[in-house]
Amino acid sequence: MESYRNTSTGWVSPASVWEPWDIPVHSWEQFLEQTRALTETHGYRDMLWRGSGNADWALFSSLYRTLLDASPTRTPPTEDQMVAAEVETLRLAREDWRFDDMPALELLARLQHFGAPTRLVDVSENPLVALWFAVERALNTADADARVFAFAKPATRITLNSVWGGRDLRWHELTNDVRRLARRWGTGSLKYWRPPAYDSRISSQNAGFIVDGAPFAFEGDRQLRSARGRSMPWSTEDLRHTSSLALRLSHIERDPISESSAPVFTFRIAREAKAEIRQKLEANFGYRASTLYSDMVGLSDYLTRHIGSGATLE
Repeated sequence: MESYRNTSTGWVSPASVWEPWDIPVHSWEQFLEQTRALTETHGYRDMLWRGSGNADWALFSSLYRTLLDASPTRTPPTEDQMVAAEVETLRLAREDWRFDDMPALELLARLQHFGAPTRLVDVSENPLVALWFAVERALNTADADARVFAFAKPATRITLNSVWGGRDLRWHELTNDVRRLARRWGTGSLKYWRPPAYDSRISSQNAGFIVDGAPFAFEGDRQLRSARGRSMPWSTEDLRHTSSLALRLSHIERDPISESSAPVFTFRIAREAKAEIRQKLEANFGYRASTLYSDMVGLSDYLTRHIGSGATLE
């Protein structure tokens, strides 16, 4: 369950930030119409998609959330804390577990697959995959609206070359905020990595990762504070409680700031529409737990969630 601290007037939860930018979806057809409008308006930019079962949840990487939850005052982690956790993760993986034969990014990707906390944010190049994750059966989100994010694909693409594919994580070279700001790290200049198919889920989910630093400078701050002409009193602290990425939220009808920016769009899926959308995805397109969690870990997790819950097994 999410726990929030009201840090400024008008901020109650992440939904306070998302709401002025929401693209409402009340049916399967409406989702198709809205995504069609998005791609027609911004067709020159490929999109990356992410689904969330509860529209009120924050957008956090698993490492960011872990460090936030570990804080007695629920203070969002700094980039220095994120880096310290990664350094210890790599040390343990290589020295104690002897996974010393792969690049640092590959280690993070493999650990992410098994549920370890990393800064990698999962996305899909397929909007229907993200939509399925938003509406999949889950007892803790059955009565909540869902959310789908669409990220304009960042201009910076990561490949496991001599720059990004070494034993050390490239951003660990940025040892202070001055250097991070100069490299636009943690400012919303997102990076995208389409990894090799280390496991079957990467292929079946058409998956990739968005990477950035812990947010400390919101370049889109003016936009966030004036959605649809409304002045929003959100502080930087509010935004850090909303997302582990410094997002540049936008509306479909608004052109992106520039070719180098990566605007983000958010669709709010009404809870009443979840069953219809899920039925369309599963019956007509073959998206279901067995095809998207297509490994033994996925089967085990599915059985753990459903046996004894009273839910019908697919």
